[in-house]
Amino acid sequence: MVGGSWLNNDGLYIQYGTQKAVPEVAGDYLSYGETRDIEATIVLSTLTTTPTIISNTTFFPLNGQVFIESVNVDVEGAAAAGGTTLSVGLMGTDRTTITPSPYGNTTLVNVLATATMSAGSSTTLTGGVTGAGTIVGTQPAAATQGSGYITATAAGTFTAGTVKVRIRYRGIGTITQ
Repeated sequence: MVGGSWLNNDGLYIQYGTQKAVPEVAGDYLSYGETRDIEATIVLSTLTTTPTIISNTTFFPLNGQVFIESVNVDVEGAAAAGGTTLSVGLMGTDRTTITPSPYGNTTLVNVLATATMSAGSSTTLTGGVTGAGTIVGTQPAAATQGSGYITATAAGTFTAGTVKVRIRYRGIGTITQ
């Protein structure tokens, strides 16, 4: 069976054939109260220096109505050989960059060192902590797109390793998505 993908006239990313059979590795979870969690599993060996979209169905709200409390990185399998850092960011729904600044490839996790990614370790990044992205601990301004894809990049080439990234945020006013 042939597989492929395209952006339709409505700006929706469409997959068909074998491309559609790829399992989802991210999602936002039901939680009561004001906080929300988005969780994504990232296989480090699949990353390059080019941003990789982690999930085609999980979006982060970029409407200026959220406060990002923290990002947690749980290491399920140790990062191995070659890779030196991990960054997690956001990309527009048109699968290109997001405007305005400070959105980009390091907005959630900013060059987290491999030395902190041993099996079983857990790192919680809050505003101002080394490794925290530029919008963690802030209420980022509304982007030109109303939501964005979660992306990941690596410096170097990882040969192994799996991390679970959990983004905790709360709405300010009404969250639209």
